[in-house]
Amino acid sequence: MLYRYRYQTGIMSEDGMMKLHTLLFMLAGLLVVAATAGAREVRLQVGETYREDNLTIICEAAGAGQAMAPLSLRECQHWDDFNKKCLFEKNTLTYRNLECVEECQHWDSFRKTCDYQTRCTFFPDHETFVRTTCDEFDDFKHKCLRTRETKIGSSGRGRR
Repeated sequence: MLYRYRYQTGIMSEDGMMKLHTLLFMLAGLLVVAATAGAREVRLQVGETYREDNLTIICEAAGAGQAMAPLSLRECQHWDDFNKKCLFEKNTLTYRNLECVEECQHWDSFRKTCDYQTRCTFFPDHETFVRTTCDEFDDFKHKCLRTRETKIGSSGRGRR
């Protein structure tokens, strides 16, 4: 009896299914709008700094005759929940479509210190980053024994 009632009222008909699909589509659209509503733009002048939670953005100018300097974005990589402070910040360097991350590669959670931090060197004439990482690490001595340099640049990505 219940099935016959649903069919007769249009819930199970093609028209009812169309209404359901339209309702689901509208709900999905509403979710997309709600998810992107928090996006915002921050414009900085040279020398200004913007901080929010564990993110720091610094606007730096290029020197005379130099190519643009990479954008530097700092973000907390290791957070101390008890003391409510950042123990180590990673730094993401961006230049055009290139990105290089200076981060803690070997973290000592007992001492709460970074034993080895990756490094990024920018070469503006070549529009290239060279990222130095630790290839072999001695956990007992808390020391990097061998490093590796990786080229990130306009001629593709490869080892230097």
